[in-house]
Amino acid sequence: MSMVQQAAAANRRYTILSEVADALRAADSGIRSIEAVIATTDLSSQEVADAFGSNHGLVIALAEMLAASMLEPLEGFTTAASFRQKLLAFGHRVTNEHSVSQLKSLYRIALTEVIRNTGIGREFYKHGPGSLTAGLARFFKAAQTAGIVLEDDCDALASHFLALLRASFDLSDTFLSDVSKELSYEQGDVSHIVDLFCAGIHTGAKNAHAAL
Repeated sequence: MSMVQQAAAANRRYTILSEVADALRAADSGIRSIEAVIATTDLSSQEVADAFGSNHGLVIALAEMLAASMLEPLEGFTTAASFRQKLLAFGHRVTNEHSVSQLKSLYRIALTEVIRNTGIGREFYKHGPGSLTAGLARFFKAAQTAGIVLEDDCDALASHFLALLRASFDLSDTFLSDVSKELSYEQGDVSHIVDLFCAGIHTGAKNAHAAL
């Protein structure tokens, strides 16, 4: 395949992903299959198959695209001054109305797909929630390298921060959580969650939960 053909295929994939993502955001809670979402667009099953191999491939690509979009605010060099601002931007990206509606629809579909095809579950987690947690952990590790004092277990930090967001914004089982919904704080206040999290990590990893 020539460079021109590769570029055209990539552009077509992006166009399809964008159109289906818009349809996901508009989908009601009764839609639980990717086929039903595709039916609300002008796309054909053959177009999807040509671009992604199958509807399962499309679901995985959507999860990957959403995770990448959420991680964008964490890109670039991190300093002590920018650490909080990047976390704040990430929190807003994860919890904004468009992301949440798309996320919930995608997870409903993924659960249905797992029931129909258990093989998709591992791939969906790897490219969706697993990718998001891993990307956040990389951000914390980069911050450590830049001289910001954090606990060594960046994976645990990432899981805990996502759990705080989930608990406060009621993201309906979209992240694995070790935080009870009873620990929800000021609804919709990302800055409060970031301050809470930063206060916890500054008092030490073992005291992070106590800071709640």
